[in-house]
Amino acid sequence: MYRDAFSLEQLLDRQKSLNRRVVVVILLTLATLAIGLLQDSQVLIISLTLFCLSLYFISIQITTENKIAEILHRMDFSLSQFEDTSTRDVVERKLTKLFGNIPHRITSNAEMARTRGGDEKGPTWGRQDGELGEVADYRDAIEQGKKFEGLEGELSDAEKMLRNADEKYSEMAQQRWETSQSNDSDLIEAGVETLAELVTTDYFEKNSKDGAVEELMRETSE
Repeated sequence: MYRDAFSLEQLLDRQKSLNRRVVVVILLTLATLAIGLLQDSQVLIISLTLFCLSLYFISIQITTENKIAEILHRMDFSLSQFEDTSTRDVVERKLTKLFGNIPHRITSNAEMARTRGGDEKGPTWGRQDGELGEVADYRDAIEQGKKFEGLEGELSDAEKMLRNADEKYSEMAQQRWETSQSNDSDLIEAGVETLAELVTTDYFEKNSKDGAVEELMRETSE
């Protein structure tokens, strides 16, 4: 999240600098072109050089704009991370241009979008309910959920690591469970392979024991 905010701030500074350079070069190109046409034709060579330089700056400007748009679409940053108010205003204007009006949104990062599901009233997107004790307005979860479409983006490195760990743990747990079932004396005695198959038999009726639950609870607590 912090890396995107830092990169975005650098790109915006570069874009501002490129805009100034492009304006200056274009003005110089027009000035030398006018001088070359009216007075000295050799000045036209300078005009051509400046024109090529302006095209180079414009190509860098387009690349920078594309990188800015890519970071904005990920939304993996918070507006509060930009200490400079002018930079924050520029980012907010660009977000508004991309996604529409987002009034009163303190943050626009994907992390907050992922955790808003914990709000029992659903996503507010800047709207606030009245004082405590008033009846909250009903919010349709399906309609409000559409505002989250496209926000998930690519998983972060930490999320990928957590997902891989969950998958490996799930495989290990499944293997331990299968090993436990294969060594279970009750399953072997009943002639079945899984606990689900054992439940469908009359094994528990035939081997019922009074006070079994209390005994198990006592052993567990000890």
